Amino acid sequence: MRIYCAVTRAELEVLDRLGGIESDLVSGLTIFAQTQQWIAEQDESDPEVLDDEILQQAAQAATGYVLVAEVVQANLTEQNPVAGLVQANMPIRLKDVAAFFQVDEENDISWFGPTELPVLLELGR
Repeated sequence: MRIYCAVTRAELEVLDRLGGIESDLVSGLTIFAQTQQWIAEQDESDPEVLDDEILQQAAQAATGYVLVAEVVQANLTEQNPVAGLVQANMPIRLKDVAAFFQVDEENDISWFGPTELPVLLELGR
């Protein structure tokens, strides 16, 4: 299942330095996923539109960045399924990352591929 995590620069630096974010830190992240209840509340059914909608939700909760990762659904616990909020019960490894997004003050979003974490971190210096 794809998750959208609102993360800080410090959390991205941990991911870059250690190759992952451990479970204890992941449990404190604001994480969104397309739960069945969330999908039912949407006006659209197009998967690409749904991806954009959940990304926008994560971007609004973000303090600068959104990390998108593919994880095993069994490692997620629904916190508020209608809002798409979940909790992850596992570490997030760099190999699980599908994309990074930088969110600016106007909520404009810039996309970075999974191998572009060093570029993203360099831009923020």
